[in-house]
Amino acid sequence: MVLLQSEISSPTSSVARDLAEVVHRIRRLIRHRLRAEWGASPLPEAQLEVIRLLRSRPGLRVQEAADALGVAPNTVSTLVRQLEAAGLLERGGDDGDGRVTRLRLTPTAKERIERWHDARQALVAAALAALPEEDRRRIQDALPALGRLALVLGPEGCRHRLPVGAPDPPETEPSR
Repeated sequence: MVLLQSEISSPTSSVARDLAEVVHRIRRLIRHRLRAEWGASPLPEAQLEVIRLLRSRPGLRVQEAADALGVAPNTVSTLVRQLEAAGLLERGGDDGDGRVTRLRLTPTAKERIERWHDARQALVAAALAALPEEDRRRIQDALPALGRLALVLGPEGCRHRLPVGAPDPPETEPSR
């Protein structure tokens, strides 16, 4: 999508810039605080992307994971080997076709994800509790619109525009 100069300097672009900066800062601060509290070395972002994908879509093949992530299959294969070595991912057979290898998270990975999500939720809940009631209400009221923005930013990109008053997007991952 190519933007015209008038679109880049529009009031919408100012909101887009500010929103992107705030979301980035919030994500970075959450990661930084949790890493400091956990004292554990975090996984590289590329490995986390594979884990997130397999959490929401267990049993993918390497090619399917590569397609979903928009990377080359050999990149996913390398990440899979690293995650296997760390005990976070396992390859297993396909019930219908013995030639196919499916990727699944290990119980260790699932437990680690749950602990991380619980800690993240507690951290954000404590931060929200420190805000005035009006700020908490405004953030809560903005969640449906932010969910729709996430849909537009998703795999279909800006090709689909949601009509005014569109229903809230379905949750694909439980909020934690």
